[in-house]
Amino acid sequence: MADVDHDGLSDALEARLIEQFRPVWMVSSNDCSKVPARFVPDAAVPRVSAEDGTIYAQARPAAAGDVEVHYYHLWRRDCGEMGHALDTEHVAVLLHPDGAKWKAMAWYAAAHEDTVCDAGQVSRASTIDAVEHGARVWVSAGKHASYFAERLCNHGCGGDRCEQMRELPAGELINLGEPLFPSVAWTHAPQWPLLAKMSRSDFGEARINRLGKLPETDIAWATPEKRSSQAAILGVNAGLGGAAVGANSGARATNTAMVVASDKAGGALGNAARHAGGALGKSYRGVRHGLVKVLGNGAPR
Repeated sequence: MADVDHDGLSDALEARLIEQFRPVWMVSSNDCSKVPARFVPDAAVPRVSAEDGTIYAQARPAAAGDVEVHYYHLWRRDCGEMGHALDTEHVAVLLHPDGAKWKAMAWYAAAHEDTVCDAGQVSRASTIDAVEHGARVWVSAGKHASYFAERLCNHGCGGDRCEQMRELPAGELINLGEPLFPSVAWTHAPQWPLLAKMSRSDFGEARINRLGKLPETDIAWATPEKRSSQAAILGVNAGLGGAAVGANSGARATNTAMVVASDKAGGALGNAARHAGGALGKSYRGVRHGLVKVLGNGAPR
């Protein structure tokens, strides 16, 4: 079968997975950059051809037969504080084969990635109801940071807002291929950090292990080590972890982005995650096995 980007995944499988797990994007009606942009494919320097809601994607093999898919929403400009031309944002999903089907194990949302204000999140797919289809993602106005819940938009260093939100109509999905065999000319352009994002996994051992140790209702901060610096910037140390609802310890608040409504997690999702608890958190392999168990023991189908 055809494999244009030479990564070991057939083009047909990549197209199927990219479409099946396409996120639902919530964008601001008053964003000065309108919607994600389409770029001229053969231009070495990124050049917008239309602001039409195009989403770019990349599917790559992961460990043990899994597949990691990245979805890039690329913008004409970042028009928030310290704005700049071009904006490269994304979310990612880790997929596991289940017979003839594929199911999501974990999702990652980038928000101010690789900065002191990094507010990226990682979540079990079952926690955000995105096991067999795409996650719902809120994109902050102007800055375009990605969040798995609207309530999280004021985190990081406090500059994000999710206001006048609307669902982005499903536009074209374009497969970027791989860094060595891209489908467009601008993946390596120095004007933006796209190549770095395409070249690394969003589901490293430490991140998955931390996720596995949290309650099944929680979305985790991807970089909890930055929370204290963000608190200093905001000047509200006590409130920075406050989105985690309930009587949380300080350690849990630091690691947790928020607690999803308990009634949603109380049925099959909660039981499934509790069955997986013994395996979660011991090692990447153990956590991965635990996430697979979640998929097989009562998670939504």
